[in-house]
Amino acid sequence: MDSVRLNQIGAACLFAALAVGASWGVAHTAVPEPAPAKPGVAIPHPAAPAGASIDDLVARASVEKGHAIADRQCAMCHSLAPQGPSIIGPALFGVVGTHVGDIPGYEFSDALKTHKDETWNNTTLSTWLKSPADYAPGTKMSFPGIESESERADLIAYLNSLKPEPR
Repeated sequence: MDSVRLNQIGAACLFAALAVGASWGVAHTAVPEPAPAKPGVAIPHPAAPAGASIDDLVARASVEKGHAIADRQCAMCHSLAPQGPSIIGPALFGVVGTHVGDIPGYEFSDALKTHKDETWNNTTLSTWLKSPADYAPGTKMSFPGIESESERADLIAYLNSLKPEPR
């Protein structure tokens, strides 16, 4: 068999693979797979004790779990390091106790500036983290929120730990 014939066979295989890939792409674009009505496996979230305030939940929360949540959900847009830069969102080191929408070096949306008289504390952070769009309609933050109170409490406990060491 000569090299021309081998090139023809190789080109035919390549063309067949491209045709299969293209038809699969067109088919999945034209007829997308429907999302399931409910997840196949329910992932349990620990329920918060009935009547527990966010302050009580934060007092019992895990800073380590909060750190993991922050790394997974916050760190791609926010710096968590001391004197960290604003990335897509403002740096969060030392945010607890500051006024809402008042971090130097970051331009906040008008929606968040309407809350400038409030302070980031356990309650305001919990409300914000549950649904930023509900807390400040029109906010630039596209994060959907954290539904689980215990996960919010863990994250808030971690944010509370991000403060300069006393000298």
